[in-house]
Amino acid sequence: MYNNNNLLRVGLAAILLTTVYTAILASIQITTKNRVDYLYFLEKIVGEKIEGKGFRE
Repeated sequence: MYNNNNLLRVGLAAILLTTVYTAILASIQITTKNRVDYLYFLEKIVGEKIEGKGFRE
């Protein structure tokens, strides 16, 4: 009886951690995509070459 309960708890914890990890990765991916799009259109429209600028600037 206790083995079944523990297995259920471990399974739920694994699903929860996987969901949180996936949300964090998706957030990072969207942030990176927005930054790349911004730099691309800045170079395309303004004609300003972006070299050596860091991601967090």
